[in-house]
Amino acid sequence: MQNDFKYTWLAHQPYPKTLSELEDLVKRGVEYFNTVEISSKCNNLTAEDYRNEVA
Repeated sequence: MQNDFKYTWLAHQPYPKTLSELEDLVKRGVEYFNTVEISSKCNNLTAEDYRNEVA
């Protein structure tokens, strides 16, 4: 996930100018990868859906 986060998310976002902007960017990235991004490694489910299916 770290590589996806750095190369897929951060590379396509505006550069944060303050710490609060960086914190907001990271929070939005985590939410994106947990609820929106669909992974072929997880049976084409979001991370949240995959965790719910496994549990």
